[in-house]
Amino acid sequence: MDILLERYAELIVRGALKLEKGDILSINTEEENSELAHQVARIARTVTGNGSYIQLIENGKVTETEEAESEYPMTGRATALLYLPVYRAFKEAEEGKLYSAPEIQEFRHLSEPLDNQEPAIPFVTAPVPSSAWGKAIDEDGGIRDAASLLSDLLSLEEDDYLSLHGEGEDVLIYERDRLNERAFTRCRITDEEGTDISFAFLPGSAFATTLSVLRSGRRFVPTVFASDIFRAIDPASAEGYITITRPVMVFGKAIRHLSCRIEGGRIVDFTTDDESGRLLSLFLSQDEGAGRISELSLSEDGSRASEIELFAIPEWDRMRTVALTIGGPRPESLKDDESRGRANDSLLTLSLPIGSDTTSVYGYDGSGDESVIMEDGFLVEG
Repeated sequence: MDILLERYAELIVRGALKLEKGDILSINTEEENSELAHQVARIARTVTGNGSYIQLIENGKVTETEEAESEYPMTGRATALLYLPVYRAFKEAEEGKLYSAPEIQEFRHLSEPLDNQEPAIPFVTAPVPSSAWGKAIDEDGGIRDAASLLSDLLSLEEDDYLSLHGEGEDVLIYERDRLNERAFTRCRITDEEGTDISFAFLPGSAFATTLSVLRSGRRFVPTVFASDIFRAIDPASAEGYITITRPVMVFGKAIRHLSCRIEGGRIVDFTTDDESGRLLSLFLSQDEGAGRISELSLSEDGSRASEIELFAIPEWDRMRTVALTIGGPRPESLKDDESRGRANDSLLTLSLPIGSDTTSVYGYDGSGDESVIMEDGFLVEG
């Protein structure tokens, strides 16, 4: 576990934040993640030459600020941010309740504001192994299950884990740019698992990636790991039916079997077990936009993420395969005020994994000409 955390800290600094000489890192966390915070600060100093601020949080407020790995009082402002959240056990969902934004955040369903500004400095949220996270993955699990999952995703047991982490970034950006060059306006997804759905992309939107690039050209990976390309969908356009192919967390419980019928962009009927149905009904009742299809996310079958059944981390669960989001989309693919104004506005967000090795994704341009985006779960270059 000590070696795992040391390698994880190194990957956060060099692979996710991509710190540079002269940077000053600010780390926000709680007391129980203090060990990892100090490991990150030690490694950050070897890269930046500076100490780091460690801000301890309690009940959402900063209670203490420490200057770590610095021989002298620090005066500079942070040029990079890291958040090490504590994964907490989920509460039982209350039937019929309308939840507030902070309560929705506790269930990891809170969507991002559609008018979020582009980041000015690198920022990363890095999950930390814990017993609560392990039990969310498997009721009999614990901290070792969470640590094993983290190690598998990031190849932390491999000697070349840092190079493995970075090798796909150029490919991801290349694939995003090629998709945007093909000027698709509509899309259809089919597979042998029970999905056949068509929809229009939101006018004014474009394909984006979780890998972020500042205006200066500097890259960083806000979710530590990135393997998806996504784009907003016209919230009234989706028609068809979908079947999930991997588990999905809804109000703290894993739904493993779900088929939905979509009309006019909205889920109008679904089939699942009684408990899962209760939870999904609660999700859909939270606001007007919660049941609308809002975003397509493309991740290839056969990636490191696709080999993991459930992360219980929404930012990683959407990267396991092709997914459709209900509720609020991510703002990064919304490129102008028109697209932000027409995007699905919901307090909640949930990505439904629908991909498999039989998945085909077709794109259509403004003239209606069809071309293949994905075949058998893999992107096809047009």
